[in-house]
Amino acid sequence: MKKLWFIPLGMALLSMPVNGQRNVQLQAADRLFVEGQEMYALKNFNGCIDKLTAYKLHAKDADLIQEADFLLACSADEQGTADAEQLLKDYLENYPDTRHVDEVSFRIGSLHFGRGEYEKAAYWFNRADVDMLGTTQQEACTYRLGYSLLQTGDRQKARDYFGRVSQFGSTYREASTYYMAHIDYADGKYDRALEEFSKLRESAEFKKPSRYHIAQILFIQNKYQRAITEGESLVTDYPDDADNAEIYGLLGNSYYHQGNSERAIDRLSKYISLAKSPLRSNRYLLGVSYYNKGNYNNAVNELSKTVGTDDALTQNAYLYLGQSYLKLGDKNNARMAFEQAAASNADKMVKESAMYNHAVLIHETGFNGFGESVKVFENFLNEFPQSRYADKVNDYLVEMYMTTRNYASALASINKIKQPATKIMEAKQEILFRLGTEAFADTQLDKASGYFTQAINLGNYKPEAKSNAYFWRGECEYRNGNYAKAEDDYRSYLNTTQLKSGDTYSLAHYNLGYCAFKGKNYTTALSRFNEYIALETNRKAASLADAYNRAGDCQFENRLFSQATENYAKAKEILPSAGDYSTYQRGFVLGLQKDYKGKIAAMDELIRSYPNSSYVADALFEEGRSYVLLDDYTNAAKSFNQLMERFPKNSLAAKAGVQLGLLYFNDNQPQKSVQAYKKVISDYPGSDEAKVALQDLKSVYVELNDVNGYASYANSIGGSVKLDVSEQDSLTYLAAEKLYMKGDKEAAKSSLRNYAEKYPQGAFSSNVQYYLGKMAFSEKDYDAAKYHFGNVLKSGDMKFVEDATARMAEITYMNKDYAAAKGYFLSLQNVAASEENRTAANVGLMRCALLTNDHKEALASSERLLKEAKLSPEVEREARYVRAKAYIAGNESSKALADLKKLSEDTRSVEGAEAKYLLAQYYYDTKKDKEAEQVLTDFINKGTPHQYWLARGFIVLSDIYIRQGDDFQARQYLTSLQQNYKADDDIAGMIESRLSKLKK
Repeated sequence: MKKLWFIPLGMALLSMPVNGQRNVQLQAADRLFVEGQEMYALKNFNGCIDKLTAYKLHAKDADLIQEADFLLACSADEQGTADAEQLLKDYLENYPDTRHVDEVSFRIGSLHFGRGEYEKAAYWFNRADVDMLGTTQQEACTYRLGYSLLQTGDRQKARDYFGRVSQFGSTYREASTYYMAHIDYADGKYDRALEEFSKLRESAEFKKPSRYHIAQILFIQNKYQRAITEGESLVTDYPDDADNAEIYGLLGNSYYHQGNSERAIDRLSKYISLAKSPLRSNRYLLGVSYYNKGNYNNAVNELSKTVGTDDALTQNAYLYLGQSYLKLGDKNNARMAFEQAAASNADKMVKESAMYNHAVLIHETGFNGFGESVKVFENFLNEFPQSRYADKVNDYLVEMYMTTRNYASALASINKIKQPATKIMEAKQEILFRLGTEAFADTQLDKASGYFTQAINLGNYKPEAKSNAYFWRGECEYRNGNYAKAEDDYRSYLNTTQLKSGDTYSLAHYNLGYCAFKGKNYTTALSRFNEYIALETNRKAASLADAYNRAGDCQFENRLFSQATENYAKAKEILPSAGDYSTYQRGFVLGLQKDYKGKIAAMDELIRSYPNSSYVADALFEEGRSYVLLDDYTNAAKSFNQLMERFPKNSLAAKAGVQLGLLYFNDNQPQKSVQAYKKVISDYPGSDEAKVALQDLKSVYVELNDVNGYASYANSIGGSVKLDVSEQDSLTYLAAEKLYMKGDKEAAKSSLRNYAEKYPQGAFSSNVQYYLGKMAFSEKDYDAAKYHFGNVLKSGDMKFVEDATARMAEITYMNKDYAAAKGYFLSLQNVAASEENRTAANVGLMRCALLTNDHKEALASSERLLKEAKLSPEVEREARYVRAKAYIAGNESSKALADLKKLSEDTRSVEGAEAKYLLAQYYYDTKKDKEAEQVLTDFINKGTPHQYWLARGFIVLSDIYIRQGDDFQARQYLTSLQQNYKADDDIAGMIESRLSKLKK
């Protein structure tokens, strides 16, 4: 286009392309041209095309032919035929110098314009000289060019063209004014746009959109009352209009800024209901309006739909969400909402408020799942040292040291303080004590003892913490077998504690009793056990029954048999299910008092009432001996045979065999005596009993006058049982043993090895192998220990079989050869005479079974352990854990519930933490979401040092909310977990997979 605007042309008819006629007499062919020209003027385009097409068949005049082609192309354009564009372009190509170039360019541009091809349209409109067009075409061309430029992004040029049409045009004046105002609106020139839109208030076509823009401009200019007046008028005049959603949004915004929450809620709610994709900002304002009106549930509902994008709006929404949850009493969700607001740097003032609220809620709820407690207070002071909340945060920080469950972080924080005040030192002493109890709960006894020692050495800042540290350090020493040190600590506890009653106070006396008992100081032990018995308020406690048994044992050792019997009876009365020991001891005492029938009755009662007791073998042996003393050889033989059949691996079985041989010999049954002795020799070839049996067998053969038979038998067994020991053999061994007993390990080791080399089949070879094994084990040379203990077991010497089996089980377990370890623990179960080894056998079996997925054995061994009367808390906890895991592995999760509930009461231990998670997972799997949520909320509130299981709990919580369709809650838990859980494990993958699903 060669000029910016047009000057009206004095053309009579826009459609008349010919300015004059020839002054020559028309020919017949020319007549057809004139008729076609006239029909075009009359808009009879079909007739025009017919006439001009016929004319061209005989035409000779090149000028008229050119004119005819122009009219034909224009007629096709007027009719909208498919070939119109091509005809117009062909015309320009055929007649490049035509005087109609402007109109043809205008027409081609209009065709592109009609198809929305604005770039091409602008090109053709620019080729037309507007001065050469008719008046109507001039206005249309200018408007269409402006619109095309607007659509292609050249707003400023477009506005210039719209401005000219709005000033001089008629057909497109209102449209041009509207688009000119629209451009000013888009360019932020609101005053000018408002003036232009106002001109169209009465426009039939542009009235509504102009009023809409007027309302928007008034809102943008913060003229909220005028915006409200305009908006309310619009929704009244156009109640069903499709654009009303936006108007309601604008009205809601305006009312919100005026502080009219009630009207804001009404209008924004209508906006939400009508809008296809509601703006987050409007949802946010609706949520805030609900909050301002005290409707906190609806506030949470709306605000939770605005988060997800990392911006200031999300940060503010989380801040209001936190406040809403607080009003609803949901501190857990409030804490996480403030945490998310504090994680953003979009608005520092919002961050400061959110961080403070987050820190306070961590303090108030006691939540410290992933080490946030002290850390969040420290971070706040680092980021906002001049905050108005700084003094309060300092107070909270000191208090948090006293109450935090993340004691390690608290201790690290305190240690950073160069000159800690008394209050801080009090907190430090308490924290050291609690760190010790945590380590103790996880059976890390050395670590626990270290913390308790630190707490004690700190002084008297917190006397109660120091006193309790003595007690628990004593527990550590006792369990490590350091009874003298344990006794010192228990005494220190009793001397320093201000509480002269309660469980810990009474247990200190009980434990002191055991320390003395282990040191064989039975008079002192009896006094301590009696003190405990007087203090214990729970008259059904297992420890009370045990104390009566130990008191009886002390009296037994001091030969106060009558009092011992009374105490054994009391123990059985308190805990009948564990009365096997009491019954056995009572029977044994009766035997010492020569009441053999009473002893037999007691042993029979034990065998009958407690068939699975570890004392059954002992009872059978003692019963047999009592029958011997009563000269009842038949029943004696019956008891000894039963012992050997039921417990062939027990060390008493060999002794029973020797007793049986002697019994038969005395009862004049020499053949049976021979059989009994030979069985001992063959079954226990390296034992002392085998040596006794071979010696006694010689006497039987002599009695039978069959010395040759004895010689033949003795030769058949070779050197497996030796009766005659050379002096050199004996002296060599005794010298080595003396060194061993003196503690000269290196010299002893050399001498013992020397003996083993000189006398590989010597009389004391099993002793030598045992001592070498013990030394290797103490030096952690487990391969050597395994070799030597293996030789002990091969020897058949029953003296060392129990301890050697225990060590072999321990070594193979440490080597992770669980199948072999399981076999040794089974053997230990059969041969163990001590209560400690019986328990150890069951514990080892249980652990191996769990690790080898032998769920049946895991269940059985854990059941056996849980039936024991005196079981340490940590072993009981482990047994419950294994039993629960065995049930779960066997698809009997419901049977695990009782154990899971019990274990989950204390989440300080790893078993308790996992049990808490497993309990929640069970409820989730069985679609009991409410119960699962309650368990996990309690888990979060209690906290745990074992963060992995708490993290798994968060994952289950998110799964619950996803299943319930509460994506916001799910995302909140997952995001909180992502920000705070830093371990390198499978939790990150679980978080990502769920967050990805939520995004989709």
